[in-house]
Amino acid sequence: MPASAPQTAVSPHLCTTCHQDVPANHAACPWCGTLNPYHTLPGSLPAWFQQPRVPIRAVYQSQLPISESPYLALGGGLGSFAWVNHLRIYGVPADKITIIGHHTTPYARFRQLCRHSQISDNDRIRSDSSSRPDNLWGWPGYGLQEVGDNLRQGQWRDAIRIGWQLLSEPVLADTYAPRADTVYRSLEREMARIGWSSMVRPGEVCAVRQTDNGRYLIAYLPKNNSYALHFHLTTYLHLALGYTDINLSDELQTFRHQSGNLRSVVQAYEPHEHIYRQLARRGGLVLLRGRGIVAARILQRLDDIRRTTQRDIRVIHLLRTPLTHDTYYGLARRQTRHHWQWQPFNWPKAAFGGDLRQVMAEASPSERQVLLEIWGGTTAGDQQAWQSLIEHGLADGWYQLYFGEVADVRENGRFRLTTTLHDYDPPHAPHHFAADFMIDCTGLHAHLTGHPLLIELQRLYHLPQNPSGNLATTHQFELKGLRNGEAQAFIAGIPAYGNDFAPVDSFLGLQYAARCAIERLLADNAPYLHPLTGLDSLRQWWHWWHNQEP
Repeated sequence: MPASAPQTAVSPHLCTTCHQDVPANHAACPWCGTLNPYHTLPGSLPAWFQQPRVPIRAVYQSQLPISESPYLALGGGLGSFAWVNHLRIYGVPADKITIIGHHTTPYARFRQLCRHSQISDNDRIRSDSSSRPDNLWGWPGYGLQEVGDNLRQGQWRDAIRIGWQLLSEPVLADTYAPRADTVYRSLEREMARIGWSSMVRPGEVCAVRQTDNGRYLIAYLPKNNSYALHFHLTTYLHLALGYTDINLSDELQTFRHQSGNLRSVVQAYEPHEHIYRQLARRGGLVLLRGRGIVAARILQRLDDIRRTTQRDIRVIHLLRTPLTHDTYYGLARRQTRHHWQWQPFNWPKAAFGGDLRQVMAEASPSERQVLLEIWGGTTAGDQQAWQSLIEHGLADGWYQLYFGEVADVRENGRFRLTTTLHDYDPPHAPHHFAADFMIDCTGLHAHLTGHPLLIELQRLYHLPQNPSGNLATTHQFELKGLRNGEAQAFIAGIPAYGNDFAPVDSFLGLQYAARCAIERLLADNAPYLHPLTGLDSLRQWWHWWHNQEP
């Protein structure tokens, strides 16, 4: 007998296509029409699917479309790509792997978020030369690739400049970072090499269940036929679901809900090109919230428009608290200037592969939480151009800093805002700002509560959580509570934050989690996998270099 879908999503979530808020009671995104998989669809999930362990006989007797593969990646983004790439290089044939995700290309959402946050394809992203999702070995890095490309094109000066930067970073030059387009083109090449398109099935995952014969059953809705429920059976499951929601403060959510004005108050990861077009036409005042890589990039875009058009564009940067001291851990230091913290990457370099990685791996869960608070925090890339922009902006007066809590945001005439700020220092009176736009750069939702699918798994199978509020994993990023006989489930990306590896959501972090999962599967003699010894690794690198199938 049919039953309704599990009641797991009770608050708005982020549309996987256009990244706008979708009310839980909407069957599809009101902006672009993408199906909301967490909406209650009558008859969508059978009654036998509601129990924690689904009888396999009921699955086959259901007459619903069912597919099977030993390996399944849910998410379809860069985390899924890292795992699938490892599987292929370690010997698993493409026809034994299935990928269910929102897009046909693994970098589609990453690219979209970059563009919304003013990082164009030609801009450099915050990553280093050797963190290559398309290259298991990390050599040659993006930097050497760029040097080679410049030499082949006869651009000797650029080749020498990049070469010097690679040799002298970060002491004598800014840390090297690849262009976004270089990353996308490299991923396209590797996608074709491993046969990505033959494995991917665009769709929305509804739920995951264990079966009574030691496997997992996934219910999903293919994008080519939104309301036709499909099932997939697998033994080895990988979850890399990424961010599902934007981080928008309560007062801004209240303003948008009450006013219906989605153009004057925006989150940096939402489409907001209309703001820059209007500022270029007639100038204006922008309130900026949050400090970090996105805030720095948006500030740079605003300054570019101001200088190019000669319009009166001013920026008031609202920060919760001042930052006046550097952050220390042992001999390491993260510098603070003008109430911004500057660091080449999101985490200290040693947290990626040095001694701090080992410190994190050996720490207890509570100790990890303390380390994450010390090493982490909101930082911007340590680029001289950005620091100079802030210094000149403060000196010229078009950029100002204010500290305190935003109390409320109201409309003041057509497309104007009045924002009240309670000063950081209590004796001072509240500030009132009349502005044209507010851009919130406080990031994306990084907690378990943003993942209805994971919330349901945690509740149904009593999965433990770590002190950061995400699902606890083993050292190999396995969700041990989901083990079902030989069947194993792994997790990667931001939903795994707070476990063994601090920069788990970085390019290198996604590869690290994939490598750990593969090592666990090799130890358990998972089918089709072969150890990558020295000669095998060299042979596979040779195949990569010559763009040959693994």
